[in-house]
This record gives sequence, C-alpha cells and structure tokens, in this order.
Amino acid sequence: MENWIINRDDVFENLLSKEHYFQSLLQVLQSNELLSNKEIENIEIQILNILKETVGYYTKDESCSVRVEVAEQIILSIYYTIGIFLKSKTSIKERVTLIKENTMKYLFSEGEKFLKIKIKESKELLNIVQKNKLKTANYAYIDTIDYGIPLFFMEYDSRFAAHETQGSIDYPLAIDEMDLVGIEYINEYLKKIDFENQFCSHFDSYEIENLLKSFDKNSDYILINIFELVLTNYLGCMLLGKGGITLDITDIERRYLKNKLGKLKEEEFNEVISRIVEDIFKEFTINGINFINYINKTIYKIMPNIKKNIEINKLENTFITFKNANENLIRYEDGESLENSRFKDITEEIRDCDKVENKIQIIREEIHSLRDLVDVLGSDCIFDYEFIEIFKALDDFEISLLLKNIPSDSVMDADYGTESEKEWHEKLKEYIDMINEEKKSKIITESFNIIL
Repeated sequence: MENWIINRDDVFENLLSKEHYFQSLLQVLQSNELLSNKEIENIEIQILNILKETVGYYTKDESCSVRVEVAEQIILSIYYTIGIFLKSKTSIKERVTLIKENTMKYLFSEGEKFLKIKIKESKELLNIVQKNKLKTANYAYIDTIDYGIPLFFMEYDSRFAAHETQGSIDYPLAIDEMDLVGIEYINEYLKKIDFENQFCSHFDSYEIENLLKSFDKNSDYILINIFELVLTNYLGCMLLGKGGITLDITDIERRYLKNKLGKLKEEEFNEVISRIVEDIFKEFTINGINFINYINKTIYKIMPNIKKNIEINKLENTFITFKNANENLIRYEDGESLENSRFKDITEEIRDCDKVENKIQIIREEIHSLRDLVDVLGSDCIFDYEFIEIFKALDDFEISLLLKNIPSDSVMDADYGTESEKEWHEKLKEYIDMINEEKKSKIITESFNIIL
C-alpha cells in the first residue's frame, strides 16, 4: 500500500479540492480503501468533539448550542484549519500517516498554529505591496491594496470562519486562482500582485499611464490588469528589438510585427516567443522560480490573443500605440505632507472655528499637499455647507486633483471609505453639478489627464 501511495501521488492531488481539501482527502482515501469506514467514523466523532469545544468558545460557555447555520460554518472552519496543515506536507503518504497516527485535535491545533504563521506572513506581504505599489490612478488597484485587503485582516476570523474570504478584492490579477479561499487566497493574491509590481517597477510610471490611457481613456475606472498590458507591450517592443525601457509601439512597428509573426508556423511562433521571454528574464534579472512561472503563465495566456488578432487583422487590440497622450497628460508631484502631530493640531484648530472663512484661511496657509487636503476633508472638522464654500475657494486644478481622488459615479453607488470620506465625495459631486457646463467639462477632462 505504501508504494501504491507514492506512485499515485500526482493522481491523488488532481482529485483533491483546494477549497475543501480535508473533506476531499478523506473521501479519496476512503474510496481507495486507504481509510476504513471505522476510521472515517472515528474521525467524524473527533471532529464533532472539536465542534462542541469551539461552540463553547463561540458562546463564551453561555450555551452548548448554536443555530444550524453557525454550526455548519464552524465545522467548515475546522475542516479548513486541519486541511491547511495537511497541505503544508510534501506528500500524500505523509498526510495519510498524520491522519492515521494522530488525533484530529492534534491536527486542528497544528492547523491553528499554521494559520497564525500564514496570517503573519500575509500581513508582511501586504506591507511590501503597499510600499511598492504602482503610481497609478486605477481605482480598483488602489482600493484593493489600500482598503480591500486591509479590511480582510480586520474582519478575518481564523477560529470560527477560517475558510471565509472577507474584504473587498476587486482588482483582477493576470492569473487568479479562484479555487483558494480564506488566508490561502489572500496569501497567494499578495504574492502575485507583488510579482506584478516588481515587473512594472522597471518602467517609468509616465510610460505605464500613457499605455493605460491609450488602451482606454477611462482606464482609471475599469477593471484591467496593469501588469498584463505592460508585459504584452514590452513583449512587442522586445520582438521589435527596441532598446531601452519603452512601452510604445507605433502603427508602422505593429504592421512589421504582423508580417514577421504572421509568416511563422505555430512551432516557430512558440520558439520565438520563448526566446524573447528568456531575454526579458535576463534583462530584468528575474531568477525566482515562482516569479518566472507566473510570467510564463501570463505569456501563455497572451499568446493565443496575438495569434487570433494577427489572423483577423486586429493586432492593435494586442499591441497598444500611445495616442499622443504626452500632449495632454499632467504629471503631478505632491507637496510635502505634514507630520502627524502637526496635522492633528491643524484639524483641531479647523474644527474649533465658528466661521467657514476662518477654516478656508487655515487650509490655505497650512495645507500644502494633496494628501493632507484629502485627509482634512475626511477628518470630521468640516461640516455640511462648509464643504461647498471650501470647494468654491479652490482653483479648478485643485478641484480636478480632488476629483481624481474619488471613485467614478458607477462605483460611488457602493459603500466606499468612512462616512466622512463619503460625505466629502458627495459634496464634491454636488459642487461640480452646480458649476457651468464649460467649467465642469474642463475640470473633468483635466482630472482624467492627471498622473498622481
């Protein structure tokens, strides 16, 4: 039996659910007579004992029963916790041995320890991702990194709902493993977005923003994967033999690529792409096996689109040409932000003012960065009609900058940020609706073209 397990390791793995790992493992082991019915029954009894103990924690020993829905969630959490520990082992044989030779209580306890390690590791990954995030105005990207994933850690309940994926994760990855849940999904998501950030960091943010705007003028507000667009266009640039870290591909260059690639047989096409990808790895000194695998998976995803668009003469849908965005884009460098203690003193001073004119004067004299202005507006020191008066005191470009910091109309229908943040968002919309159409159009257009 031992040799059979070793020889069938890969087959077993393909039969197992990543989401419901422990349950599926027990089913496979039972159906292949590696666990007897009696052993399965004993495991189930032990799981119920863990459930009983966990319910005691849930009710703080005030009751020995909970609603059926709650009990079902807790038992799924128990299975998930045991499963995440067993997944950490390298072979099916090792996992079977652990199940046979240990109590479920022990496996559950080890799973809880492993969960804590995963949570700590994931929080450290989030810090890295936030530190190295791209300079982009894409709302889904910013919102996911700054709000959605931190919300996961605030709401994640590793004891009673370890299998649930809390938070708000809207930004799409190039390759997204949707069959993971809980802390496993967040951990994998953060690893992948870190890979994407590392790759994109080789390019000037101005180049990336030009690429996004050329792909779609409303790129700030649509769900797109920035890394995939950057990788695709850079692949095209490398195929052209272009030097330097550039992303632009002209219409003439695209026609050249169509002729060059269109003549290749499938095997030749694959070989050319493989050589170019190897060159990219060397160019950026990419050595990590997981990073290399992630880029390769994304390339395999891109390749059929290249072939298809060559066949239908729509290669502009794959390789993007900059639409003279340089003429209109405005690169904004923010002023120096205040120290936390000084910022707190200023907001308290603003809050104590009886007249909005005095609040405006303080803001004009003390606030010299967009970040601080945004934070002041969301700090519960400005109220009701005062927002409109403050917006009137700002110039058009300052209004465009503020507009850049709020979601599009379609997104604003959903809950976003704190109540104070939502209030100034709504007041800014109200102010923009008040001004004449010419000025309104100028502000909105300018906001689209700003690069923060």
